[in-house]
Amino acid sequence: MQRIFITLRFTTVLLLLLASTACQAAHVNWLTDVEPALKSANESGRLVLLKFTADWCGYCKKMERETFARPAVADLVNQQFVPVLVDADKYQALVKHLKISGLPAILIVSPEMVILERISGYQTEDKLLPILNTTLAKNQPVAPEPSHVASNPSPTPVRPVSSPKMTADNPFDVSQKVAAPAVYVEPSFGGLCLPGVNETRSLINGQPQFAMNYRGKTLHFSSQQQMQKFHAQPEKYWPMKDGACPVTLADNGQVAEGRLEYAAMFRGKLWFTSSPVQLKKFVASPARYVDAVQGE
Repeated sequence: MQRIFITLRFTTVLLLLLASTACQAAHVNWLTDVEPALKSANESGRLVLLKFTADWCGYCKKMERETFARPAVADLVNQQFVPVLVDADKYQALVKHLKISGLPAILIVSPEMVILERISGYQTEDKLLPILNTTLAKNQPVAPEPSHVASNPSPTPVRPVSSPKMTADNPFDVSQKVAAPAVYVEPSFGGLCLPGVNETRSLINGQPQFAMNYRGKTLHFSSQQQMQKFHAQPEKYWPMKDGACPVTLADNGQVAEGRLEYAAMFRGKLWFTSSPVQLKKFVASPARYVDAVQGE
């Protein structure tokens, strides 16, 4: 009987040790260089999970041991994201640019560095997993609509528009105050709010009731306040080459409107490309394309 008890106890201890080892074996395959990670995300189509940490941050280390070491978390992050461990002391400019105010901090971003989710402070497995799954579900690629639907869009009424007048000194269209039938005008840049995207690094949709014409383009804003911000400082938010894709312009000599979803910063300026493929080309050789179109 004693031998059986000892054998059972040994087996129990062995199983516990094996379970403990299995848990400890789970880990996230962190990258540590942001730029290659964004290139990898562009190629794979995955979102980027940026975990901001520092050697002096106790809760960052605790979260690595207790949360990211859990198999469910590690597997999800490794399979669905491009995980990047960002040293906040090394990347101070990036921390400031992304408005990281405390550690630990996690940002889930698109390959174009558009912030999709902010997660602040220490997170347990139970808290973190639902956030990650919800973000993935909300940002799955959307299949294009069938051509027969796209060819017959249902017009959405917007505020009345009249014949615009624009001068070299005033790039804003000056509309006459004459009532006109409601007409749907397709907004530029996918209808996204330029100041909203610039300030939050998130895809903020504009609203038709907050519309404005600028440099021959119809812009939508998310609120009256955002529209006023743009009107006061348009140069702060306006993209280079009036939003034309520099890759298409340099490679083909054609003007193609870029999109905010495929924007990139270079030399402190905002450049819009027209597709993920064009963005990938631009990110790989930004100086080549910028220098090619700057003089045009």
